Amino acid sequence: MIVSKEKLEKYAQTVLVHFGETKENAKIVAESMVRADMRGVTTHGTYLLEVIKKRKNGQQLTLPTTVSVVYDQDAVALLDGNDGIGMVGGHKALDVAIEKARIYGIGMVLLRNTNNVGTLSTYTQKAADQGMIAFMCGNAAPSMAPWGGMEAYFGTSPFSVGIPVPGDTCYNADMAATVVARGKIRKALRQGKEIPAGWAQDENGAPTTDPAKAMKGTLFPIGGPKGSAIAMTIDIIAGLLSGSNYARSVKSFHILDGRTGLGAAFIVFDPVRFMPRKTFDKKMDGYIEDVKSVKLAEGFTEIMLPGEIEYRKEKESEKFGITIDEQQYENLKKLLVEAGCPVE
Repeated sequence: MIVSKEKLEKYAQTVLVHFGETKENAKIVAESMVRADMRGVTTHGTYLLEVIKKRKNGQQLTLPTTVSVVYDQDAVALLDGNDGIGMVGGHKALDVAIEKARIYGIGMVLLRNTNNVGTLSTYTQKAADQGMIAFMCGNAAPSMAPWGGMEAYFGTSPFSVGIPVPGDTCYNADMAATVVARGKIRKALRQGKEIPAGWAQDENGAPTTDPAKAMKGTLFPIGGPKGSAIAMTIDIIAGLLSGSNYARSVKSFHILDGRTGLGAAFIVFDPVRFMPRKTFDKKMDGYIEDVKSVKLAEGFTEIMLPGEIEYRKEKESEKFGITIDEQQYENLKKLLVEAGCPVE
């Protein structure tokens, strides 16, 4: 199905307000979800409305979302998401970090006791659009074993880096510390499809292409022990240090098994503290041009910057509409009917 950005945002806001969210917060969440759909990352898009409904009905999500300040001094702050929708807490934490970076040159904000924050690239791109360099990471429910183990302990531990670049492109690296995000395993399970070899192992430690077995087992880390080390580092900073749940204590947002207790970390700094903006832009422009001029390997037609594929997809979606699958569209229609606003 093809839906315009404006309609999909309106639909998502309507459903979220019906759930009990404020109009202001619903706008933040809807924009974040729809941007994920526009970029082709549908596992973090409006699909999550169904998950939010399930958690709300199971009394494992607090609406409306409130974000409180636990600590705020100079370039650092600690916020509490109070078990509300993660995208609300995430964007408020990012805004604080950006403001601190403007004042001090760098800002670091930790967010505790929140839920699924959506695609991290949404946050780091928002900072990059304001001329800032940003790093963001978050912990997640156990889905990866420490290197050498077969028991889920760390989450996928996603992280993202956004850097402002001139011209019609972007630098926005967004990835999990696992070979694949767990949402893609869930999507394959919903669609009755196999997953590629090399993504996961079953609960006995044997490689599998069965998403059901993968959900009971663990995902493989990127780069073997390197990915495991990255996941541990993120779990410590975003979870343990923020006062959130960490390691085995983090719960899945998709299962009614108690409060998730996710944590996230935001580090933003202003490049103009190191060189004038015009100099930085000129250097970045030349850098990107040089990277793209590298001789291509067999089978490749272009060297892409981190996040450039998703960036181009977003531009296409803005122009031609957003593609969402039939099942997701039908679920959205049902939610709108429940909210007293049938789909147009």
